[in-house]
Amino acid sequence: MESFKSDMNKVKNKNERIRILIVSVGSLVGQNILDALEFSEFNRRGLVHITGTNSLSLTANNFRCDECYKVPLTASSDYAPIMAEILQKVQPDLILTARDADTAAMKKVMNKSDTLPGKLPFGSLRSIMYALDKWQSYLFCKNHGLPIAETFSTHPDADLKNLKEFVEKVDYPMIAKPQEGFASKGVFFVRNWDEVLHFKNQDGYILQEYLGKPAELHSYFDSFNKPRPLFTEVPGISHHTCHVPVFHNGEIGEVFCLENHHHYGAVMRLQRVKNSELEELARTFAKAFVAEGGYGPLSIQFRPDKNGVEKAQEMNLRTTGSTYPRLMMGQDEIGYIINNLLPSADFPIYKRDDPGYDTVITKTLYSYSVSKDQLSALEDDGYWKS
Repeated sequence: MESFKSDMNKVKNKNERIRILIVSVGSLVGQNILDALEFSEFNRRGLVHITGTNSLSLTANNFRCDECYKVPLTASSDYAPIMAEILQKVQPDLILTARDADTAAMKKVMNKSDTLPGKLPFGSLRSIMYALDKWQSYLFCKNHGLPIAETFSTHPDADLKNLKEFVEKVDYPMIAKPQEGFASKGVFFVRNWDEVLHFKNQDGYILQEYLGKPAELHSYFDSFNKPRPLFTEVPGISHHTCHVPVFHNGEIGEVFCLENHHHYGAVMRLQRVKNSELEELARTFAKAFVAEGGYGPLSIQFRPDKNGVEKAQEMNLRTTGSTYPRLMMGQDEIGYIINNLLPSADFPIYKRDDPGYDTVITKTLYSYSVSKDQLSALEDDGYWKS
């Protein structure tokens, strides 16, 4: 730890903290960014000034920042001008986004002006859309010969002949999910033609091949013919995620492969695994993103299809809900982002002597308290400062 103390003094002697803006700081990903900076074994919170933005006032992470702004929803017409105004006020060195929608929205804000301060840790807007829009993800993968779950874009005018051919190809069950969804919200199993037609008549949805063994779902589906419990859980759901740092010069860093186990729709157990097949596949995905002008913290979720072939089911180009667990297992995502975009910062990087394959991370909830005055400041004035 002596070298870490030296690094801390070196940065403090610059008499200036790195200014980081976290967009949607109230989210789980926002919590992961803060936790990674406040890690008890390697606390770097004193090296940074954190400004948060969030559309909700009553969120604990807002008050873990040095200051926080309440902002409109990302889809609002007021969002872009308000965020541009905040950028001018705050003058951040680095902008971190906690949701896919924020990633695209902030890239558009920055593209409108060459004078706005702050660096974004990702490349072209086109590459961002490949991660945000699941139909674009599918087209991207097909264009680069990358394995991905077979996908059909639904809308009321979709050709029925093509839709029937897709259903015959992938068979039931399949997955219906929002084209720009997140956190498994609005995701459904589709088990028959009537349910296919239900989603065909909705814009903004895709139908996707189910990755896994359909036979494992039979008892789960049968349970819906009986009295239904208040909460349900799909049995045996897990997936692998490969996290790949892609630097702005096109360099591809070490692939970090996680096995994720779900409980009631949330990942509750994570463990680093060695999987050379998936690691090499993830590098191929990363090279395709580089070819499209993309870089940043890339992650790809993989599951085997019914024949055991590994395919991608989703991609992200931002920090994630596993940013902090991966730090504890040895991948300092926040550190490499800062040093890649702000090399003069010489930011301390957390390292482990071992690869962390024997470490299992479990997730839980934290509780925080805030005063009524703190909440009122953000709720009524739209701004809070520590």
